[in-house]
Amino acid sequence: MVEYARMKGAGDDAEDVVQEVFADLAKVFRAGRYAHKKGKFKAYLAKMLRNELVNRFRRREVRPERNSISVTEAQIEIERKLQGDYAAYAGEDESDDWATARRRAAMKHVLEKTAISEQSRRIFTRLLETGDNCAKVAREMGVAPATVRQVKSRISRMIVTFEKTME
Repeated sequence: MVEYARMKGAGDDAEDVVQEVFADLAKVFRAGRYAHKKGKFKAYLAKMLRNELVNRFRRREVRPERNSISVTEAQIEIERKLQGDYAAYAGEDESDDWATARRRAAMKHVLEKTAISEQSRRIFTRLLETGDNCAKVAREMGVAPATVRQVKSRISRMIVTFEKTME
């Protein structure tokens, strides 16, 4: 959710935004206002995240000395139109954003918090950054192409496995 909030413009405030959303979600559940028949839970969370971002932007406009987030005027106008419309948040684009955020978070976790060698991290990062094929990266990094393919495959599997735990 933090990565999703960052993608939607929260920047450094992403963790605070998510915390606010969870606090609001607790209130919604306690009051019995969540209606699962109206849409997917992910869509509901996405809506809550976007609403929190819009609210933070509005508060910043009132008090410009607070440097919280950067949401464009166009995004705010879109949010106003979509306010309260569950179906609009369950669309394919939103699902893609959610999946992308989940994939980024999984990738970050695997690259930063797992026991993989520094060389493997550099190889995988190089593949991602350049988009070059394994042979070219192998030449540049001074390793065998089979090593690059093996690193790519192993780390990709780790990312997919971790991502599944996030669902």
